[in-house]
Amino acid sequence: MQKKEPEIITNGNNEKIIELRVNGAPLCYLNTKSAISADYLFFLKAVLEALSVDSTSLEHEANLAGKTTIHEHEAFAAIKDPINL
Repeated sequence: MQKKEPEIITNGNNEKIIELRVNGAPLCYLNTKSAISADYLFFLKAVLEALSVDSTSLEHEANLAGKTTIHEHEAFAAIKDPINL
């Protein structure tokens, strides 16, 4: 059995800064050069929280597809029939 050396994955993009702005104001940013997995997760959390603030628009969009976001089943975002689950 041959011993296999671990594969080293390099980041070829050197450094990128991803920034989320709301109405021109910076909400969060991610520096990919120094980021670790926790940084990516917290960045994604901030993005999702910012997107979910406008629940009225999200409900309207769901209604256009025949769905709703207003239900007691937290594992699902938008569902068609919250009564018969």
